[in-house]
Amino acid sequence: MKMRKKLLLFTAVVMAALVMVLSGCGSSADKGSASGDKKVIKLGVRADGAERAELLRAPLEKMGYTLEITPFEDSILPNVALGEKSIDVNWYQHLPYLESYNKSKGTDFVMVKPYTHYARFGLYSDKYKEVSQIPDGAVIGLCNDTTNRSRGLKMLADLGLITLNPGVDNATIYDIKDNPHHFQFVEAEMTSLAQAINDYGAIALASAHMANAGKDPSAYLAESKDSKDFALGYVVRPEDQNAQWVQDLIKATQTDEMKAYFQEHDKGALVPMW
Repeated sequence: MKMRKKLLLFTAVVMAALVMVLSGCGSSADKGSASGDKKVIKLGVRADGAERAELLRAPLEKMGYTLEITPFEDSILPNVALGEKSIDVNWYQHLPYLESYNKSKGTDFVMVKPYTHYARFGLYSDKYKEVSQIPDGAVIGLCNDTTNRSRGLKMLADLGLITLNPGVDNATIYDIKDNPHHFQFVEAEMTSLAQAINDYGAIALASAHMANAGKDPSAYLAESKDSKDFALGYVVRPEDQNAQWVQDLIKATQTDEMKAYFQEHDKGALVPMW
């Protein structure tokens, strides 16, 4: 009988301890601490997006995260770093660029929904005020990456300045069927085109790069029709695409402060999607 009472008492003590542990876990979660074991988010951005990324720090800290930001000087290294696992996520590229990168490099990075914003794309010139003023034989600057080069060429085709071979997904200058104005095409890294705009008759470029160069991104001769097809967002390795910390990162982006930054700093070149 005494043995039975001792056994019942021991069981009651164990159950009580278990309830206390579970209750403690529940209260910790209610305080909004970082999900799972993820406490530090290592974010890679292009250098021109580092200031924008700083706006994520305070809302993430409220969720229990520490943000580490690594800026890169070009548009390739943030993806290289993601593959090498020196960063957890990057934020700088649009979806078609990512798809092209995955295809060419054999990677399987994922842009997580909901996307954050989209970038306008236009034809710019410091020499001419209208498309019709661009003279025959002018030098046209194009981005040297697959996606934005194609985007620029398709915009020129939509404007009736050139004709492309039908059925081409990623157009190059070799896909130009007709060039009645005898334009010369020069390809350069996208971040340098706006800085060297005086070297060209016109350049085909994402508007954000004009803003970063201290130029008016709304002063385009023409705007591409496909801006919303080029959404930007957070890119991760496939094993992280459903992680809670990624959704928390997106939530930290969707603030009034971030929306105001897009308007004031980027002057409408980047348009928030929330």
